[in-house]
Amino acid sequence: MEKIYGFVAIDIEEGGREPFIAAARQCHDAILPDIAGTQYYEWFLSADGRRAYVIEVYDDPEAVALHGRMLDGRVGKVLEHAQFRISFAGNVPDALQDRMRERLGEVCFAGRLAHGRMTEPTPHRAPPPGDERVYALAWFRPHPGRADAFRTLAREAFDSACARDPGTQGYEWFFDDAGNCVALDVYETPEAMLAHMANCGPIMGRILDLVDSRTIVFGALPTAIEARLRPELGITRFPHRLHGVG
Repeated sequence: MEKIYGFVAIDIEEGGREPFIAAARQCHDAILPDIAGTQYYEWFLSADGRRAYVIEVYDDPEAVALHGRMLDGRVGKVLEHAQFRISFAGNVPDALQDRMRERLGEVCFAGRLAHGRMTEPTPHRAPPPGDERVYALAWFRPHPGRADAFRTLAREAFDSACARDPGTQGYEWFFDDAGNCVALDVYETPEAMLAHMANCGPIMGRILDLVDSRTIVFGALPTAIEARLRPELGITRFPHRLHGVG
């Protein structure tokens, strides 16, 4: 199953933080009666409260349509206080991208799935009462002439994670036609993220010699782990999880 992934960067208007959060909560609460086919719908806030991010993963276009019906126009309230920039990835019909562009503004396509661990259908379920999961999004642009070598190392990293990182629940790699890549990581706990870094870190070091990159890490982390995510390495943080159904 190749799912539909949405990554939504949000700029919150000056003075709009509290009404934005309230409107986002209404969106979250509205979908809870039926989240079949919605694997992730996670809202995060930056440390300064001026930006937000949503990570969405759906089984198929029907799940996206159900999600839209459950929201019943509530996203409009969010747009009163913020601007969206949406990136889709995976098995995304053109018609879906066009609808989102008409309703929400800027939409781009990050690429089809090359390697991924999220392969099972998502049943309806109750969201967990507490969630320690950590998410990461990384963007890679290969240096001239290094796209093929980068893809080979990406596959090596994926195979290693599948073999040795049971706490890495999602490890999704998407490539566009130019060889640029977006990767989504989902870790069960901060400790699972550390285990993945220890396992795949040497491969990632080789990858970083071939590409320009930037990374966003989402979710709460212990201080000792937080200190390892240095801004000079192109890493930014959205530490506050507002809510979600992952």
